[in-house]
Amino acid sequence: FNWQHYALITMCVLITFTNYVNEYHQFFPIQYSKFAVEGGVPARLGWFTMYFSPLVSYLVMWSYLGAPNSTYDLMVMGVYCAHFAKRCFEVIFIHKYSKDCLLSSVIEISSLYCFSAVVTSYSCHGLVGEERFSFLDDELRVKVGLGVFVTGQLCNLLHHYLLANLRAPGSFKYVIPTGGLFSLIVCPQYCGELVSWLGFAITAHNFGGFLSYIPMVAYLCARAHHTYRWYGSKFDDYPAKGTLKIWPGVY
Repeated sequence: FNWQHYALITMCVLITFTNYVNEYHQFFPIQYSKFAVEGGVPARLGWFTMYFSPLVSYLVMWSYLGAPNSTYDLMVMGVYCAHFAKRCFEVIFIHKYSKDCLLSSVIEISSLYCFSAVVTSYSCHGLVGEERFSFLDDELRVKVGLGVFVTGQLCNLLHHYLLANLRAPGSFKYVIPTGGLFSLIVCPQYCGELVSWLGFAITAHNFGGFLSYIPMVAYLCARAHHTYRWYGSKFDDYPAKGTLKIWPGVY
């Protein structure tokens, strides 16, 4: 360990605590989706910006670090970029929007994602030494990591598709989500995202990869808690008794 590792740990603890408390108690919640007010940025453009900018930021940092091209570096970079490429695809072809984005939200979310991308890229490509060349020695871990990542991405994609097709054409009214894991948890799309980021951390097998996973868990768990309460305030019979928030059988 050196000062860079301790700095990352300190930053992770602060971000995790701040994110969870802020989103759980809704002090200064990030304004998007059902919790947002009408903005002035076309929704598709705003969301594409939010997801494309961290992809670019990650690649810029990777290039700044000398564009390392070992199998380890290329695989980790490919997995990370695949996540945001998929999100850009969803923005263009799957998601349906009832509100335009606030410019402040576009800037805030893009900045947070870009900051995370730069830190993750630096951790995975700048703080990794000779062990990158023995990366494929543990073939089972690599396969498990990639399998977990793909499973999470498919779960996330499926439930985004279900959410996008809940409403009748032309309707902006919120309805009770059905299908998939919605009978078990109110935010299966968040569950899928957390599973996929866990897969990334296992694949990268890197200090920064696991460290960046912790704030994501805290943020999405708090967001799921607020979503659970929001549905309860809008519908009399949802969430049903026994329906949890984000982890089936756990939370």
